[in-house]
Amino acid sequence: MTKKEADAYSEWFLSKIDERSDYLREIVSEGLHIDIKQLDFTLDSTLLIWKWFLKEAKLAKTPQSELNNIREGLRGMPQSFIDHMVEMARVELSIRTEYILRDIGMYLGKMFISNYENLRWTIKYKPKSYIYVNVPIIVGFVDDKPEYPKPFHPDLEPIDFARLPAMKIFEGTQKESDLYEKCKKWISLIPPIADKG
Repeated sequence: MTKKEADAYSEWFLSKIDERSDYLREIVSEGLHIDIKQLDFTLDSTLLIWKWFLKEAKLAKTPQSELNNIREGLRGMPQSFIDHMVEMARVELSIRTEYILRDIGMYLGKMFISNYENLRWTIKYKPKSYIYVNVPIIVGFVDDKPEYPKPFHPDLEPIDFARLPAMKIFEGTQKESDLYEKCKKWISLIPPIADKG
């Protein structure tokens, strides 16, 4: 993706946050039979969203062509490793589930940005090897007790952020509190706002 394409995608993404968040709030409130006002972009609201999501999430069989691509991409590796990777990839989140996760990611982005004034959206164009290169990310987090050199400034890409706890579905270990706990951990990485007085 070029810088121009990344900027266009970021502009589209940020312009859709309110619309997609409102849509998510509507379908979650209808699905759980709750007042939409409970989906108020607070940490507690993530419990309701994830409860609904876990009822809606579906797995789908991975197309054989994709499995073949995995095999081809791993050619030269030990056969047992290739077989293991293909076996792990036999099911994937359904397309609808991925779209829901995108909307949840947008909701979470709005939640973080609306509630914490020292967080902001940005795009990193380099290095090309960076996992979140050319996509909108939220910055402003500081981990002062990391396993990495101090201080560590983790970036939050909201769609991936929502997708990671969804991966527990594959193992059957998902809980209604997964997203809440993940958000709570990241909120603890938001430094207090410096006193301007």
